[in-house]
Amino acid sequence: MKLVVKTSGISITNKRKVKVFLFILLLTSIIWVLIELSKITNSTAVFAVEYKNIPTGMLLQNSPTSEVNIVLKAPGFSLLKYKLKKNRVTFNLSNVVKGNPNYFLVPNQQKAYLNSQLSGETEVVSVLKDTIFIELGKNKSKKVPVNLLLEIKFKLGYNLTEPLKIIPDSVTITGPEKYVDSIKELSNTLLQLSDVHKNINREIDLKLPPKNTNIILSTTKVIVKANVDKFTEGSFNIPVTIINKPEGVKMNTFPNIIEVIYQAGLSNFNKITKNSFVVVYDYKQYENDTLLQYLTPIIKQKSDLISSIKINPSQIEFLIQK
Repeated sequence: MKLVVKTSGISITNKRKVKVFLFILLLTSIIWVLIELSKITNSTAVFAVEYKNIPTGMLLQNSPTSEVNIVLKAPGFSLLKYKLKKNRVTFNLSNVVKGNPNYFLVPNQQKAYLNSQLSGETEVVSVLKDTIFIELGKNKSKKVPVNLLLEIKFKLGYNLTEPLKIIPDSVTITGPEKYVDSIKELSNTLLQLSDVHKNINREIDLKLPPKNTNIILSTTKVIVKANVDKFTEGSFNIPVTIINKPEGVKMNTFPNIIEVIYQAGLSNFNKITKNSFVVVYDYKQYENDTLLQYLTPIIKQKSDLISSIKINPSQIEFLIQK
């Protein structure tokens, strides 16, 4: 038996016609697009904004408008590059107008300046923003103190032998006047130290002002230094003198020797002597209150090497003879 298969000529012809039609349609579409892109037309594009020629001695106090919509007139090919990506334009602040309270500029008065920044075939029709307000102020500098945020936990028996040192203890800040005036001090993120028994020497970062304030610091770091020592206790019996006593008045105190109990760093302990202390009674305590029965000893002088001090007794009896 023979099987005869016939191929349909109509089917092949139809496929060819479809391909020809699609090719013609594609070609026509391309030609149409090219014709349209060659036509001059208007279209809106988004531009990032920069500002230059700020008046001498002035500074932007904040961040003004950062982008604007601009209607452009140009051939479609030229407009296409402005539509596909965000471009940048600059406004000139040399002739900015003083308002109340802020300065301002009218973007559409700078069309010629904007056109000079675009390609030759492109023209600015209008900026879709009537007014841009500009806050200008003087550039200012001043020194502010550093407020150290620090928590220290010492190892048992240890302490500072002298106050902490911050280097530098103040920082010069420079920037827009309104922001400089608002900053009274600079600080750091809280620094916590534990089990401290050695000298402290740490570099720490200062907290910076917000970025949009345009503040510049003379330094962004400070060094914290302090001497740490093991402390021990000592005592001396110190004779007490009476001050502000009128002539002809005799005052006897009981006792007339006071025990001074102090703490000092081990490395400085031998530098402390009886002469490191001066303890007095002030006669004016009695003059201010004649019913007073006790006087309070006053530590008039002590060594800077001492961290803590107490006296015994804390009150003394007295007898006045006139």
